[in-house]
Amino acid sequence: MRRVIRPAEEEMGGVLSTALFSAVWYCAICGTILKSGFQISLLLFLVAGLLPLCQAVNIVRRALFYRKQRTDAIAFGNRCRGRIVGVTRQDVPYYLSGEHRRLRYRRYYYLEVEMTDPDTGISTRIRSQGYRRPVHRYLGSDRVTVYTDRSGWKHYLEDFQWKEHKNDPDIFDYPREFEEVHLESGRLSQIIFVVILLLMILNVFIQR
Repeated sequence: MRRVIRPAEEEMGGVLSTALFSAVWYCAICGTILKSGFQISLLLFLVAGLLPLCQAVNIVRRALFYRKQRTDAIAFGNRCRGRIVGVTRQDVPYYLSGEHRRLRYRRYYYLEVEMTDPDTGISTRIRSQGYRRPVHRYLGSDRVTVYTDRSGWKHYLEDFQWKEHKNDPDIFDYPREFEEVHLESGRLSQIIFVVILLLMILNVFIQR
């Protein structure tokens, strides 16, 4: 089973749906302009449509920044084999933007990896970057490759060995969590969102 699960800081989640939403938004505005002519009141909607685009651009820039750091560390070549010895789950608080700043939590999963220096035989334990998805549920082996950057502070995990089948046993005997179901429902939500966007686009062109 081939997978690509990136740390949270390297993800571009929501960019595609934001781009599709903006496309529908501006299609609707253009349809209104072609039908009724340009009105000053439309300026507000034209500017408002830029907000999700700016957010999407920032997400992409951030992800590319951290992905480049990973690429540089791999190119540097300071690597060794490691063994995943545990998983840490952490709920990180954050505030929703807006008038009512409500406290929310994002759940992250951190892999604890033990690596041994091939020259000295000394073992050290490092902690991976945080993953939004329970990455340990998809692993078929606890063996990974650990790349260390030039500073010696940041470590990157590569060469994960994924399960061949979804129902293969987990490498750790941790209790199942709700996120396993939530991930499947997230895919369904994306499909529904795309269908709604397509219907909105068709409606715009039919009204024209």
